[in-house]
Amino acid sequence: MSDLLYIDSPFVNSPVLTRHLGNEVFLKLDSAQPSGSFKIRGISVKCQRALADGCTAFVSSSGGNAGLAVAHSGRVLGVPVTVVVPETTAEPTRQLLRDEGATVLVHGAAWDDANDLALKIVAETPGAAYVHPFDDPIVWQGHSFMIDEIAARCAAQRLPPPSAVVMSVGGGGLMVGVLQGMHRAGWKAS
Repeated sequence: MSDLLYIDSPFVNSPVLTRHLGNEVFLKLDSAQPSGSFKIRGISVKCQRALADGCTAFVSSSGGNAGLAVAHSGRVLGVPVTVVVPETTAEPTRQLLRDEGATVLVHGAAWDDANDLALKIVAETPGAAYVHPFDDPIVWQGHSFMIDEIAARCAAQRLPPPSAVVMSVGGGGLMVGVLQGMHRAGWKAS
């Protein structure tokens, strides 16, 4: 994809963590992404592929960040978006989704309930593409590009490959993407 919907986010040394841990610590600041999180990386790649394949709408389920990534992608690409959120999603998050142009549907007590409705909507809507928030090989691939950026920065700054990569893990999509990127870069996961 030549027209990326995400940025090469800042990669900065953290003096505080470096001092505290006794090792050089660098942070990849994906909070600077247009949608506010790393989710835009994989989800925008998924949305662009779905659009290239002829979809006419994006449907997703989310508690927040994934939905924001789909909504942002849809707005930029000119594709209507429906995001189904569980009742536990806070109103400010729902409003952020609306601000990105998404139709927001509230359904169920948990993400699984919201996801069931999203799948039903896709099944009943010709041309709609389902954008899973984390369990999709195309989403993983998009997340993997983060490691390409880190590897390029390490090379440019003459830094060795990291001895550890630390991330949060929810559904596992970021973790799979990071592992794919590490493999492509020749870094060993331990």
